[in-house]
Amino acid sequence: MRPIRNFFINLRRKLQRQPLPPKPPARRKPGPPRIDFSYTIYWTKTARLWDAARRAEAAQAVAVILAQPGFEANDYQRRYPVPGLDDQAHAGASLVALRKVLAAFEAEAGQAAQAD
Repeated sequence: MRPIRNFFINLRRKLQRQPLPPKPPARRKPGPPRIDFSYTIYWTKTARLWDAARRAEAAQAVAVILAQPGFEANDYQRRYPVPGLDDQAHAGASLVALRKVLAAFEAEAGQAAQAD
């Protein structure tokens, strides 16, 4: 059914001397994976379930790990266990994203306190 419809549309366009519709833009190659975005989404979902005290403890534990000499914000290699966070090691980029998320929650709590 579709080829017949296309035939009549193209025939009408030729008889009425209408120009062809513009071609869609060429697809770009996908860029590098946005792993920081994925980690940020994951930690936002996780940290929303924590209370303020748990977030503060996690922020302190992450700050200690990030301040270590030789810390590398790698994308996938799980090198850094965080005491008090959970029982698994995390990638450096994951911990950077967690710090960003916890800072955003802290800033939001500060704004809410100022509004009151």
